[in-house]
Amino acid sequence: MRNYKHITFYRNTAWQYGLQVVKYLFPLITLPYLTRVLEPDGYAVYAYVLSLMTFAQVFIDFGFNLSGTKQIAAAVSVKDENYTIGAITQARLVLCVVSGLVVCAVASLIPITATNLDYTMLAFAAVCGRAMAPDFVFQGHEDMRPITVRYFVSKGISTALTFVFVKSVADLMWIPVLDILASAIALAWSFATSKRLFGTVIMWVTMRRVLSELRDSALYCFSNMAASVFSGFTTLLIGVVVPDAAQISYWSLAMTAVSAVQSLYSPIVDSMYPHMVRSCDFGFVMKTALVALPTILAGTVFFVDLRDIIVLVLGGEAYLEGTWILVAVSPVLLFSFFAMLFGWPVLGAAGRVREVTSTTVGSGIFCITALLVVSFLGMATMPIICGIRVITEVVLCLSRVWFCRTLVFKSGARLRHRSR
Repeated sequence: MRNYKHITFYRNTAWQYGLQVVKYLFPLITLPYLTRVLEPDGYAVYAYVLSLMTFAQVFIDFGFNLSGTKQIAAAVSVKDENYTIGAITQARLVLCVVSGLVVCAVASLIPITATNLDYTMLAFAAVCGRAMAPDFVFQGHEDMRPITVRYFVSKGISTALTFVFVKSVADLMWIPVLDILASAIALAWSFATSKRLFGTVIMWVTMRRVLSELRDSALYCFSNMAASVFSGFTTLLIGVVVPDAAQISYWSLAMTAVSAVQSLYSPIVDSMYPHMVRSCDFGFVMKTALVALPTILAGTVFFVDLRDIIVLVLGGEAYLEGTWILVAVSPVLLFSFFAMLFGWPVLGAAGRVREVTSTTVGSGIFCITALLVVSFLGMATMPIICGIRVITEVVLCLSRVWFCRTLVFKSGARLRHRSR
């Protein structure tokens, strides 16, 4: 039975890798094009709004892709799944309204978004469409194949149309419009496929159940919100304290490259989480970590060596001045894998949601505090900001490893019993 579960994990991981490939394939196709046709000033608007939308995306999701996955994996009937889908869908609708009001207010106060408010709100509409998709259903069933196919089709259409309609900075508005189109296709596709494969539908529930769902998922949300601080808040701060708009582009380009590498970690982590909920095989996680270590070390060195090529491919010669940022933040690649692996797949599966959240929130508080302090002291230079980003990842990784050491590996039998 255990071998079967591992086979399910490997198959799901393979489809997760397929999803990550297409998720980064289309942006990597369009990114060099957009950086050139939008030019640094136009691309700065695109990158800045994208960073702001990260917060909205995480808030609307509210951790449901984690809590929902766990509920679907543990469900004993289709009816239980339907009630979970209904509660989460209704909760997300409420969150879309609340976050929409907040985004509008915040965007009106920031110069770069205030002058592009219509663009910002269209981008938010696309975020709402993406957040409403019931991806947690497929993740809970350890079947990511439909999501991979869905994303390939919906994003492929919007990517192709980007080259048709976006020719210069004057066509900037077409970007969120095409994102909305892709979100609509993905949303319809997801619910139809879920019904066909698993027999699930939206079962509308009472507001009490919705509020209960929000309460239960709050810790997951706080954890994810803190995680988004690492890149999102840093980018927002750069937009406030760094007068040179090109620096926003350099930083965003570097974070895009880092995220592209981190996307190679996500399939393992995302597949490990529902797998661990079912099996609680902590030894399997340790073997995975040991096998991955030399590969990650070699990949980080490779990333640094190819910094010029990466920037040329993603941005062109106009962005070569920012290659040093890739070198400065490269240690993030090493520590982030183990921070991710020992987070939800280990601590979360063992029922230690509070520990996962506390490590994420704690490192997020450190990041915000450090950034605000150096800004107040007038020391918020790009090298210092890069250093804070790396130290934040180290703090997150070591704190989670410590909790795993003391709470999981020293008390494995007790935790396995509690997780069931």
